[in-house]
Amino acid sequence: MLAQATAVMRPAKYALVFNLDAMLTSRIAPSAPNISGSATTAAATTAAATTAAATTAAATTAAATTAAATTAAATTAAGGGGAAATTAAGGADTTAAGGAPETTAATVTRKPWPKPNCGAHTLTNGLRTLFLNTHNQLRGLLARGQTQTSAGWGIAPPAALMYRMKYSCNAESYAIQYVSSCQPRVLPEYTHPGHKVNTHVLRTVQTTEAGAIQNAMATWWGQLARFGMRSNMMFYGSENRRGNRNVLKWAKMAWWNNKEIGCAVRKCGTFFYTACMYSPGGNRVNQHVYKVGAVCSDCPKGECDGQALCRW
Repeated sequence: MLAQATAVMRPAKYALVFNLDAMLTSRIAPSAPNISGSATTAAATTAAATTAAATTAAATTAAATTAAATTAAATTAAGGGGAAATTAAGGADTTAAGGAPETTAATVTRKPWPKPNCGAHTLTNGLRTLFLNTHNQLRGLLARGQTQTSAGWGIAPPAALMYRMKYSCNAESYAIQYVSSCQPRVLPEYTHPGHKVNTHVLRTVQTTEAGAIQNAMATWWGQLARFGMRSNMMFYGSENRRGNRNVLKWAKMAWWNNKEIGCAVRKCGTFFYTACMYSPGGNRVNQHVYKVGAVCSDCPKGECDGQALCRW
C-alpha cells in the first residue's frame, strides 16, 4: 500500500526509493544490556548448595535421627526446584541449608507502555497507535546504528540515548489545528508552544487514512537516506539553508529527547493532509540530533528496552 501511495504522490522519476514496510520488518538484535536474569540458573545454584550442605551433614553426623533429618532435607532440596525458581524470579534471596544467603538474579518487570486514548476527536486509537509505534520502531532502528542509511555518510551511527515516545492528546489537539482547515500552511509557534510540527500533503485520495499516514512518515523519514546528515549528528545552522534537500522533518522524528507525539490526518477533497506535533520539538541549532555512542550507554540502568530506546 505504501509503495503504491508513494508512486501516486510523485511522478515516477521522483518516486521515493524507500520502503517503510520492508524496513520495519528488519529485526536486528540490539546491542542493549541484558536486563533480565535466569531464574532457572538461580534455582539450580540454590538446589546444588542445599544438596551439598545436606551431604556434609550426613558425612559428619552418625546419629540415626540426624541421618533421617538429613535424608528429609535432601528430599526437600530435590523436590523444591520449582519453589526456588519462583523465589528467584521474584527477586528474593534464597538461603542454603548452612544458613548463608545467596544472591539471585531478578527479572525486571515494567509497567505496560501507555496506549493512545484521546477519545473520539478525529482519529481512532488504531491510527494513533500506527503513528506512535511506527515512530518508535524507526527511532529504535536508528538508535542501534545498524540499518539506517545516511546519504553520503554510510550507515548512521548508534545513539547513546534515544527516548521512547509516548502519545500526547495535547499534541494531537495542536495537530488538528493544522489539518482542520484543509489549507496547508505554517502556523506561528505561539499557537502550539513547546511543540514543533511536520506536515505532509498527499495529492491523491485513492488510498485510506492509514495509507496517507504511512506515506507521510515514509516521506519524512526518507530524508536521511535521500539527502544525508553529518555522521556526528550535529544540527548546524546550515541545515536550515539546504533548500529542498534538507532533513528537517527527519530530524524532528529522530531528535533524541522528543518524548511526546500527537498527530492528525484529514481527507480534504483531492488530497490527504497529515500533521504530527513533537515535544519538546528538536531542531536546535548547534545541538546534536542525538549523541553518538554505544547503544543505550547514557540510558539509566534497566531502562533500555528491546528496541534500544530509553524508557522514562
